[in-house]
Amino acid sequence: MKFITLEEHWESERVNAAAKPYMPAPINPHKNPADHSIAEYLAKSKKDNTAITSVGTKRLAFMDANQIQKQILGYGDNSPQNLDPQVAVPLAKMANDDLAAAIATQPDRFGGWAVLPVGDPAAAAVELERAVTQKGLQGAMIHGYYAGRFFDDPFYEPIFAKAEQLDVPLYFHPAVIPSAIDEHYYQGSGWSELTAFTFAGAGWGWHEDLGVQMIRLILAGVFDRHPNLHIITGHWGEMVPNFLERLDQTLGLTVKLKRSISQTYRDNFYITPSGMFFPAQLQLALTEVGSDHLMYSVDYPYNQPTGATTFLADAGLNTSDQEKIAYGNATKLLHLA
Repeated sequence: MKFITLEEHWESERVNAAAKPYMPAPINPHKNPADHSIAEYLAKSKKDNTAITSVGTKRLAFMDANQIQKQILGYGDNSPQNLDPQVAVPLAKMANDDLAAAIATQPDRFGGWAVLPVGDPAAAAVELERAVTQKGLQGAMIHGYYAGRFFDDPFYEPIFAKAEQLDVPLYFHPAVIPSAIDEHYYQGSGWSELTAFTFAGAGWGWHEDLGVQMIRLILAGVFDRHPNLHIITGHWGEMVPNFLERLDQTLGLTVKLKRSISQTYRDNFYITPSGMFFPAQLQLALTEVGSDHLMYSVDYPYNQPTGATTFLADAGLNTSDQEKIAYGNATKLLHLA
């Protein structure tokens, strides 16, 4: 079985250096001098993320070992997307140029998601078109939201209109949540700073936050206006699929949409696992959206799980569904050769 994986990360050293003076200061979760849980975790894990700036030997070896024919590369945590547009517009162009150059070294093994300067939606739409039509990228990856403005805001309409016109998907990726939400929901006296940091991030907060944003897109009628717009989310849909029926039962009675919330989701959204190879999540996703709307992702290099090559077969899927999820749906949606 071959695989095409869609949430794999890459960064440009040149762009990172240029963006560094403009990046916000990292949030320091260490407030209790007696709590060393985060430092101890980092010392034990010693994660090597240097692979994120390379499409060379280390990445290719991982792909070969996991039967990954093609990675679709999206910018990692240092994306210049949310910087002031005066900075983000030229850096997004630079990032997309550098990504296209990296892909060109192994065009049969890599594709890419564009970086968009979302603080200037008109410029973002222009850059999306350039990235797709001139640089050969497959769509765009969007991290979080800009200046507290969710993407259901009409402000972002040019981005959605351009993606629909180009017939390319937008991959929405979680981002660090606002500190006020972090403080209100995820800090506690009964657990360590590491637990609070993880609870607000990859353990729950990031995913709930992005799931809320996806529901907001539906409620705001984005897909009534753009019925052929396709959105991809990782981590099995960022918590949304397990609540579709409840959303119809409650919110569905309060909004006027051309389709139900659940039908809109099933028509316009695609889901990947982001390396979360959990059989129960796969079965839920199959039940809610079907095999035609599932694709594959590993979240390399942040996540390098075992079982990527056998997960679908071990879950008891028939050959047709395995092939759709492993590579067939991605080939079709992303217009891959």
